[in-house]
Amino acid sequence: MQRRILVVDDEPAVRFGIRHFLEAHGLEVLEAEDCRAARELFRTSRPDLVLLDYRLGDGTALDLLPEMRAVDPSIPVLVLTAHVSIDTAIQVIKQGAEHFLPKPVELPTLLVMVERLLEAQQTRRRQQAQAASHADELNPFLGDSRAIRDLEATARRLLDSDSPVLIQGETGTGKGVLAHWLHMHGSRAGGPLVQLNCAGLMPQFLETELFGHERGAFTSAVTRKQGLLEVAHRGTVFLDEIGDMDLQVQPKLLKVLEEKRFRRLGEVEDRSVDVRLLAATHQDLSEAVRAQRFRGDLYFRISTLPLRLPALRERPGDIPVIARDLLARLSRELGRPGLELTPAAEAALGAYAWPGNLRELRNVLERAVLLSSTPALTSDDLQFNHVLARALSPLPAEPRGPPSEGSDLDLTLQELERRHIERVLAAEGGHVERAARRLGIPRSSLYQKLKRLGLSSRI
Repeated sequence: MQRRILVVDDEPAVRFGIRHFLEAHGLEVLEAEDCRAARELFRTSRPDLVLLDYRLGDGTALDLLPEMRAVDPSIPVLVLTAHVSIDTAIQVIKQGAEHFLPKPVELPTLLVMVERLLEAQQTRRRQQAQAASHADELNPFLGDSRAIRDLEATARRLLDSDSPVLIQGETGTGKGVLAHWLHMHGSRAGGPLVQLNCAGLMPQFLETELFGHERGAFTSAVTRKQGLLEVAHRGTVFLDEIGDMDLQVQPKLLKVLEEKRFRRLGEVEDRSVDVRLLAATHQDLSEAVRAQRFRGDLYFRISTLPLRLPALRERPGDIPVIARDLLARLSRELGRPGLELTPAAEAALGAYAWPGNLRELRNVLERAVLLSSTPALTSDDLQFNHVLARALSPLPAEPRGPPSEGSDLDLTLQELERRHIERVLAAEGGHVERAARRLGIPRSSLYQKLKRLGLSSRI
């Protein structure tokens, strides 16, 4: 990634000399001649470093430094001035400047200082990202199946790319884990990873989360809000369930990908941003394009580098390895050392259909650990959701007779809702869109209910 330097000086000759020298060394340079222009470029262009002349036509560095730190304190500022004094140096350092250099500046010395500041900034960001990440990182490539080994090989080839990646797979296959792995092992690991689930979000809410808004942009916008794209500058944005993104928002996301620019709600000027997009979906986006639920130009832009996570039932030989890893994590989290699976328990895990994939596997193991008093989990300790497995199985569900009179009277309202949704899903072959129409609710509402009730969907 080319680093961007903002040079603020009221002398055109000084700006030209610095710009020519820095660009010859592979840096991008922006210029501002006064405080007003510097404020605007700093806000909209997000430089990696600022070279700031102390005295400008409409103010001084002491006016700009607090404002710049309020916008982004991680951007280093190097102050240059022909009026050298100890008091001035102390003042600018107190206001947040990294260093202070006298003018006329020696360009080789300036380059060394700039490179050191950029390297220190990158190191700080990398350390912050590593500290914020889970100390015990999940491995999305557990197992020895051909499908998972091919997936890992492909994923490693994409690490140095800045192109969007589309992660496809059924619900619960670990798309978020893979996205986290791609970020932490890629060239943007030193930057932030920002995540947003697009499912069930109203267009205006989704837009303000992504792009932010200005005060007064709409009725409830009482303060200015920074969007997630700005937060993710120089890092990665992970949009989960991008297939549910509203058609009104999709062209604005496409503009970010193609032009690296966006506009906050209620704002008239574009802002620049440098992010990598990781997108995930359980839907067939090509079918969504044909049905005009998803823009074709956006689909082709994000699907250049596709990764498909196999369902758990497609790699049954990996299930014991994954189960042991999950059980070791649960052992540490729940304070139950020495937990293990008996051979019969591993065989039972391998024979189950796993409609909820890895998420369901973890839930089954966690329930077994909480309910079992022995360190060795047996097949009797495992409680599978066979009703849901039949409902979401590719095979037709077995016909069932009507429930006996009064059989639902002892159920809570939530249990009754769960049972009814399971029945409708079974009747519709696990197809969420048809089930939602039959229930008389939007598809997004059904997805929310499935998540709340701990259910999974096939389509």
